[in-house]
Amino acid sequence: MLTQKKGGIFKKIGILFASSILVLFFVVMYMALSRATVVIEPKEETISADLIVTVKSVDLKKGEILGKMATTTLSREASFTVSGNDREIPAKAEGEVIIYNKYSKDQQLIATTRFLSESGVLFRLVSGILVPAGKSVTAVIKADKEGKEGELEPTSFAIPGLSKDLQKYIYAENEKAMTGGMKKVAVLTQQDIDEAVENLKSTLIIEGKEKLKDKVGIDSTFVGVVYTGSAKDSKISAKPGDSVDSFKINMTMEVVGIAYNKDLEDQAAKTLAGIVYSDRKLISSNLLNLEPKVETINVGAGVATLKVGIEGKTIINSNSQIFDKEKMAGKTAEEVKNYLNQYAGINSIEIKFFPFWLNKVPKLRDHIKVVVK
Repeated sequence: MLTQKKGGIFKKIGILFASSILVLFFVVMYMALSRATVVIEPKEETISADLIVTVKSVDLKKGEILGKMATTTLSREASFTVSGNDREIPAKAEGEVIIYNKYSKDQQLIATTRFLSESGVLFRLVSGILVPAGKSVTAVIKADKEGKEGELEPTSFAIPGLSKDLQKYIYAENEKAMTGGMKKVAVLTQQDIDEAVENLKSTLIIEGKEKLKDKVGIDSTFVGVVYTGSAKDSKISAKPGDSVDSFKINMTMEVVGIAYNKDLEDQAAKTLAGIVYSDRKLISSNLLNLEPKVETINVGAGVATLKVGIEGKTIINSNSQIFDKEKMAGKTAEEVKNYLNQYAGINSIEIKFFPFWLNKVPKLRDHIKVVVK
C-alpha cells in the first residue's frame, strides 16, 4: 500500500517536472524567436544654404577659389511689343449710312463731303461716291472730331455742301449706331521696359558665351563657368506712359566669363554636410548641378565674388534617438505608433510581429529592428 502511494507521488512529480520543462521550453523559445520590425516611411525635408566664395587667379588666400576671367563687349538693337491695351483715348467714331437721292439727277459726292447730324455732330464721307437719281447707296462716314459724342444712335444727316433745295432730296440715315468714339491703346509700362531690358541682356550674354568659350571654357583645371553682363550704354525709344505699340532698345554690354576650379564644389559639399543633422541622412542634392551667381566683380583686379545656392533633401535615419528601443519594448503596435507620431519626420509607421500572433513588442532590445525605407 505504501509502495503504491510512493509510486503515485513520483508519477505526479514526474508529470509536474515534465510540464515545467515544457513550459520553460516554450518560454525560452518565445523569447528566442519573438521579433518586432518597426518599418518607417520617412518624410523628406529640404535643407538649403548659401555659400559665398571669392574667385581670383593669383595671390589666393585660405578659402579662396582659383579662377580665370575674360571679357567681351557687344552691341545690339531690338524691338519689343507693348504687353496690353491699358488706356482708353478719344477717337473718331464712324459707321455706315444710307445716302438717298430722290432728285431727278445723279449726285457725285467727293471724299470728305460733310454730313451733319440732327444733333449737330459733323461727319465726313470717307470715300467719294456717285448716288444715282432715284436710288440709294451705302457709304462710310467718320466723325470730324474725336470723342464719344460721335457715337450716335440711328438718326438722319443733312449734306450742308448742297443747296437748301437739294438737301430736301439728298440726305442720309444710319440704321446702326456709330461706334469708335473711344479706343483702347497700348501704354508702355516700366514693367514692359524692365522685362525687355532683361530679355536683351540675356540675348547678349548668350552671344558673349559663344565669343568667350575658347578663353574661359571647362578644362582639366576649371570645372565650371559663370557669366554676367553689365550694360555700358542703353537707349530706349519711349518712356513709361507713352501710348505706343512697340519700342526699341539699343544696348552696349560688357559680358564677363568667370571660370572656377573644383575647390568651389568641394566647399559646397562641406557646407551642405555641415547642415545635415546627426539623426538624418542626405538622400539627394544639387551638388552636381550648381549654378553660381555673380555677386560682385572687379574686372580690372580679376576678382569676383560668387554666391552658390546649395540644396538637399534629407530623411531621418534608423539610428535616431527617437527610435529608442527601450521606449518601444513591451508596447502594443498602437502604443508604438502613438509614441513615434509625436515626432516630425515620419510619414507612416508599420509594425510587423513574428510569430504573427504576438501583439506586443519584445522586451529584448536585440529582438527589435527599425527599418527606414
